[in-house]
Parts: sequence; structure tokens; C-alpha cells
Amino acid sequence: IEHLPNRVEVFHGFNWLTRSRTGTIQEGECDFVLLDAEKGLLFVEVKGGSLLFDGRQWVRDVRGELRLLNKDPFAQAQRGMHDIVGLVRSQFGRAGDNLPFTYGFAVAFPDCRIDGQLPPSILRELILDAASLRQVDASVRRIFRSFNRAGHRALSGRSVESVRAALFPKYQLIPVMWRKIEDQEERLRRLTDAQQRILDILANQTRAAIRGVAGSGKTILALAKAQAIARAGARTLFLCYNRPLKDWLRNAVSESHGDSLVIENYHGLADALCRQAGVPLWEMGDTGDKAFWTDVASEALMQACERLGPEHKFDALVVDEGQDFHELWWASLESVFRDPEDKACYYVFYDPNQNLYVERPCLPPELGEPYELPENCRNTVRIAEHCASLVGQQTRSRDGAPVGDEPEVVRVRTLADAFREAGRRVRNLCMPNLGGLRFSQIAVLAPGFSSNDWPAQFGAIPATKSFEEWGEDKGVLIASWHRFKGLEADAIVTIEMPVRDGARERVNRYVARSRAKHLLMVIEVREA
Repeated sequence: IEHLPNRVEVFHGFNWLTRSRTGTIQEGECDFVLLDAEKGLLFVEVKGGSLLFDGRQWVRDVRGELRLLNKDPFAQAQRGMHDIVGLVRSQFGRAGDNLPFTYGFAVAFPDCRIDGQLPPSILRELILDAASLRQVDASVRRIFRSFNRAGHRALSGRSVESVRAALFPKYQLIPVMWRKIEDQEERLRRLTDAQQRILDILANQTRAAIRGVAGSGKTILALAKAQAIARAGARTLFLCYNRPLKDWLRNAVSESHGDSLVIENYHGLADALCRQAGVPLWEMGDTGDKAFWTDVASEALMQACERLGPEHKFDALVVDEGQDFHELWWASLESVFRDPEDKACYYVFYDPNQNLYVERPCLPPELGEPYELPENCRNTVRIAEHCASLVGQQTRSRDGAPVGDEPEVVRVRTLADAFREAGRRVRNLCMPNLGGLRFSQIAVLAPGFSSNDWPAQFGAIPATKSFEEWGEDKGVLIASWHRFKGLEADAIVTIEMPVRDGARERVNRYVARSRAKHLLMVIEVREA
């Protein structure tokens, strides 16, 4: 090993599990994996001692006693190569394609030299015997040349990182967002390096603002922090703006925190505490007036907290969607703390490019300068780039993120035409012989016009306005952009009316389009 170039990374004793065609778990092991950025990947099986091949099977001489080997070392090396390459392909988003670099296998016999005629199933250049190991660098280069094909090239820095991630993926057990998709299985979202750094930096910090792009994992991190604080014994309030997001978050919390973790949106919090305190919130103003929630509700919340004892209040507050919180809301939230001067935790996660409800977002000054979450880890690279361009941003996708399909943009004349086109797209996505997706994987997002204009179904495909029914796979969801903020779907069809307020419309479209994880279809209506 010491005679190989310094650029070569050597992994010893690599183990993995795979399943046979019948579903049985099988163990795999490769003695050495060589990762050479210039040449590629080499998988080496090592057999020590004295061995011979009698034309049918391999035999080892153990102190004069001949013992059969359980496995053909060449077949073992080849199978190991294919198993591990399958892991690497998934990291590159090339499940059925060839990798763009060379990979191969070899068998090393460090205690032997080759004598006799080799069978047709074994090539001399794939053997590293005692003699060739004296010139191991030249021998390894010879093996790489044997497997090299047209189009193979050196690995880029990003490709090397993707190979490392496939061989030794990093993972952490964290709260997960549940998405009831096709197979209804739970999925764990891995923290990116940037997210992990933020958590490490903030581990002992009681106040912080975290700014992140759409898809950077703000909600996951916010929920992780809230659960950690609750487990530590602090009564914790997790607060967001959107009610569907609140419902989604409650379903995402698998463990029971009892009364130590409360998940609410601001409107629900004001209503709940006013009821507990006997403050007549709904009699204090016109609920149809915008000022009711921006001004009246915040005043009512402070009145309620003045009447309530500490058992109704909180030690810690974690806010998601902070860009949509009004200035008076921040003032009113001071009253929900048991001790505003000694907060156990006060975190706010936000994205100024998603401010749908507040013209000029502001945060409590005590949170200080924001920490950044710059990496997108929700969308494919192409969707992330497309959405970032809407608000004049540069996007950063995590290493190994799938490139994905280019977002589709089509233009139609009227709203009726738009829903017909949306129906065609939805049917294609759901038909078993075409897309094969479940209803719960697809959402159609429309701007805030009357839901009376929305269809009840897309041909034979049922539609629903209920988030609960959508989660139960009873229909493809139709929702407004605003209602769906903070959520996501594998496939999004978004309907967009002619632009009126350019800056505001760009924000709306950024929010709507960034909900798509894998497939994005945009239908633009030319006539209002």
C-alpha cells in the first residue's frame, strides 16, 4: 500500500448487506477498495497462503492438509464489484447507466506466484501475485487499463466525494418529515454538512436567527431543536404561520412529549390562550379585517398571557416561517415566556424570499445576525436552479444531488384551459403504464382565486382540497400557493395567472415552484 501514489485512497475490509432475488439478506465483503481520482475504482480480494486450482475448484494447503475454499475468489471479487458499484450508481443518480469512470476487480495472492495454465474464466492481468505486488503501482495501473472504456475519464472532486458518500454515508437519527407516498414507508432525511455545522455551532446558544433558502431543511432543523429542548425538560412552543404545516408537523413528531412540546400556528396559539384566559378574541374586532390578525390578535394574546399563570406559558420558543410574522406578533410573543429575561431557547428560522404576508419582514433584535443555510437539499439540481433564478439568487445543491428533469413551462389562454392541461398532466403522472405515481405524491397549486373554479376531479383521477384526504391517498391535492407553503410533494403542477405586481408575483412563484421535489410543471395563463 505504501508504494501506491499518495492520491490513492485505500479502504480495507469494506462490508455491506444486500438482498438476493428471493429477498434473503446476504453479506458481502471486499478486502480492499482503491479509489484513485485519476484512474477510477478497483476492488481487490486477497487470498493468503498456498493455493491451487484443480480445474473445478479452489483448494488451500493448510500445513499439508488440503481444504476447499467456500467461494471462488474471482467470482467473489466480481460480485463484490457489482454490488458496490450499484451503491455508487445510486449516489450519482445513474441507477441503470454506466458510471463515467473506470472500475474493475482483481485478486491478490501475496504469498504465491502463478504456475501453470489459467482457465478461460481468469485473465492473467487481473492477478496480483507476489511478483507483481513488488511493483504494485505499475500492476494496478495495468488492471485499470484492462477495464478502461471509451468515455471513461478522471473523477472530479465532486465525483470523489460522491463515491466516498456511497461507501461511507453519513447519517444521523433526527426528526423526520413524514410523506405518505407510494409505498407509505418512512424516510429519513440526512443532515447536510452545512446543517450539521449549524447545529454544532448553536448547541449551547440560547438565541439565534437562521436564514435558509427554500429547501435548505429549515423546518427539519427547527423541529429537531424544539424536540431536543423539550427532551431536556423545558416546556417548548414550536410556532409556524401556516395551519396545514402545523398539522403536518404534529404528524411528524413520532415520540410523545406530552405537554412539554406544543406545536401551533400563531392564529391557533392566540385562539387557544384567549379561550383559556377568558379573553373574547372573536368579539374584539372584525375577523374579515386584515388588522384583526396583525393588530387585534396580538393585543388579545398579551391580555390573555397577563391573566394566565406560568403553567400555561413556555420556557422556550422555536419559530418556523419567521418571515411571515408581523412586527406586533414578535412583541406579543414576549408574553408567552415564563421568564422573558431568562429564555431557555429562542430560535427563528426564516427565508426573506418567501415573505407572502409581510411587506418588510423583521426579527427580534436580540437574535443577532443570522446564521446561513445556503444548501438546497429538497429539490433536484435543475428545480433548485430554476427557483433560485426567480429571485435572482445563486443556488447550492448538496454533493450527489440528482440533476433531475428540467422544469416544464407551458402557456395556455384561459384558466379553464389551464385546468384541462393540469388534468392531462395529472393523468399521465398517475396512470400505471405512464407515471405510476400515487395521488399523495402529486399536488396542483393555484393562485388565490375562488376554489369554486377548481375541478372536483381530473378525468378518472379524484381531486381533493383536504390535506388529510391527500395524505390518505384519496385524491390529488388542489390547494392555493399560500396554503401549501412549507410543504412539499414529489410532483407539483402550478397554475399561474398573468403577472400584476412583479416583485410580489416573483415571491409567490418562488414559493409555489420550490415545493416540487422531483417534477415541476408550470402552466401560465395568458388571460386573466
